[in-house]
Amino acid sequence: MTTTNTLELLHRHDSRCWWDHLQAHWVCPPESRTPDRPPVDVRDMLLVHTALLREFRLAPAAVARVPLGERRRARAVGRHLDLLADLLHGHHEGEDDLLWPVLRDRVPGAALPRLAAAEAQHEGIDAALERVRTARRAWGEQVDGTTRTALVEALEELHALLAEHLDLEERTLLPLAAVHLTEAEWAAVGEHGAASVPKPALPLVMGMFAYEGDPEVLTTMLAAAPAVPRVLVPLIAPRLYARHAARVHGTARP
Repeated sequence: MTTTNTLELLHRHDSRCWWDHLQAHWVCPPESRTPDRPPVDVRDMLLVHTALLREFRLAPAAVARVPLGERRRARAVGRHLDLLADLLHGHHEGEDDLLWPVLRDRVPGAALPRLAAAEAQHEGIDAALERVRTARRAWGEQVDGTTRTALVEALEELHALLAEHLDLEERTLLPLAAVHLTEAEWAAVGEHGAASVPKPALPLVMGMFAYEGDPEVLTTMLAAAPAVPRVLVPLIAPRLYARHAARVHGTARP
């Protein structure tokens, strides 16, 4: 006789299963206990989250290290902040347009409050991001103590909101995305994020991802790229990020 544990091992979660984070186990309707398809690999989003969270955590100190009146250093850090802001905006725009609507139509009703909470957090993060942009422009013009303090505080607020949001997303929504989206639907989310990055900045951004990223996931992310970038980017991206980090953070290994 097949035991329940054996059935669990044989069962492959399908689009009707969902992760109950309160009880810390999968909820699988009986009719779904037949092989369907493996979950989508969502590790690429974890890699993006790690890079964004690290860079926004380090950003206040990067601003604080710029001496008063040092406009050249301020421009370098300011360009870094602009890149981070654009990355975060493009990442969230892809989720708003391509991820949340699909999940809303497919997840069980019990999961909808978590989805609504994540969407509300996006609104709060967007507002905080706009405060960072405003403070960054003022600091770039003045490079004085008042504008520096305002920018540091805005960045610290944004990082706190982002950390809370990414924790919710990774614990409760990415497991749902893994079983409710198709490979093509998930790929569209990543392609939107990549398309939002200016092409000259792509190697540097890949270097940000590679700094703490799983090489296997990075290889997967580059799988659809033309042959030359697919070979060269893994070689040059880490060095580009190291030089960039040295300018912005004062060390090649922040």
